[in-house]
Amino acid sequence: MTKEKWLDMIDMVEDKFGIDKEYKEIISPNIPGEKHIIEFSGPIGRMKIEFIEKPRVLDEKTFYSNRVGSYVNVEKVYDKKDKVCYFNAYKWDEASEGWEQINADFFQ
Repeated sequence: MTKEKWLDMIDMVEDKFGIDKEYKEIISPNIPGEKHIIEFSGPIGRMKIEFIEKPRVLDEKTFYSNRVGSYVNVEKVYDKKDKVCYFNAYKWDEASEGWEQINADFFQ
């Protein structure tokens, strides 16, 4: 999904259902990038969609020693210009009181 399609989807959700909550989060302290999250009440109940944008991984370097008990360190090299984007959709599951991932084709 591209940034333009994501913005179109936000407009569509806002027009059809209204937005309950909108916020951004970092992916992880070790991974650069962020998630843009929208929560709303949709046709199947409470829903959440997220757009993840992060730099493309160019290389992974592994540092280790052959000694017993030593640890392995993996260092990832990210592209400074090229970004990759992901789209995830979730619905609220009352039984488990948590988010359950649904097929993103539902929104296409």
